[in-house]
Amino acid sequence: MKLYEMILVTENYKGTEINVLVTFEDYKKNVLSEMSKNRDESMQAILDLCESWRDKDHWSEIFFASNKSISARYCSGEEQLRGFLMGYFNSTDQEWRFDEDKCSSECLEKLSGLGIKSNGKDAGIQYKYETVEKTFSQGEILHNFNGSDYRVLERMSARNLMLLNERSGDFVVAIGVSFFVRIPKLEAPIDNNQQYGIEWSSGIYLGKTPSYIDFQAIREKYGEPKKIESLEECRQEIKSKFHLYRKIMESPLLDTNMKEVAQNTLYEEFSTGREDTFYSNLSDGKYDFGFQSSQEPKKDKVR
Repeated sequence: MKLYEMILVTENYKGTEINVLVTFEDYKKNVLSEMSKNRDESMQAILDLCESWRDKDHWSEIFFASNKSISARYCSGEEQLRGFLMGYFNSTDQEWRFDEDKCSSECLEKLSGLGIKSNGKDAGIQYKYETVEKTFSQGEILHNFNGSDYRVLERMSARNLMLLNERSGDFVVAIGVSFFVRIPKLEAPIDNNQQYGIEWSSGIYLGKTPSYIDFQAIREKYGEPKKIESLEECRQEIKSKFHLYRKIMESPLLDTNMKEVAQNTLYEEFSTGREDTFYSNLSDGKYDFGFQSSQEPKKDKVR
C-alpha cells in the first residue's frame, strides 16, 4: 500500500470525533454505503474525495444528519498523517479519539512499516538504508525522510536538483542528492515496510519568492555544463524550458505571485504563452540565436 492511497476519515457523531485510516474499498463499504442510493450523489462524493489529491488542504464533507457527518481526504504525506493521528485537524471544542478497531488492516500495517505509533509518534524502530540507482526527472514528486515532499523543478546535474517544497512553497537547491529505500532492521522487506526517499549532502534554501532568486547564477554554479552539439538539441532545450514555465503557471499548488513571475519570464524569453505560436516560432528559427552564437568561431587574441 502506498501512503497516498490511505484515506484519513473523521466521523463526527453527537459531538465526538473519531479518527480512522481506511482503504478506498473500506471507505466505499462503510461510508458511501450509508448514503442515498442515488448514484449521482455517490459519484459526487468520490470526485470530492479525489479533489484532495490536487489540494493538500481540501477535505470532503458528507452530512448524514444534523448530528452525524464525515470528513475525509487522501493522505498527502507523512507529515499530514502524523498530524491527523495527533488530532491537529480535529475541532478544538470537541472530544476526539483514534479508533484502531475501525481502521483497515492494510493501513495499520503501513503505519507499523513507517515506524509510526497510533498517536503519531515514532515507534523507536531502527532502520537500514540501501542506495537505489535512480535518474531524477523534472516534475516528479520526491519524499524526504524528514517527512516533506518536494517537486523537481529542474535537474541541474545528475545529483544537483532545484526543488520546491510542496507544503511551504520554498525553493531549495539540493546538492548531492541520493535515493534510498528504508527498511526496518529486523524485518524482511515487504511492500508495506519499505519507504523510498531522498537525502542530500547540503542544501541552499532560497525562500518562496522567485523574483528574488538568481536562477542563472545558480545554474552556473551548481549545474552541469551542457554542450549543445546540434540545432535539434538546442531546440529540445528550448522546448523543455518553455514547458517548465507553463507547468509553473498552471500548477494548482503554487501561489499567484510565483505564477506571475513564471508568466512574465515566459513572455520575455519567448514573446508568447500560446503553445501553437511557440512551436511555429521554433520551427521558423526565431529562438535559434543561442545556438548560432555558440557555434561562432572564437577569434585569437592579438598579441
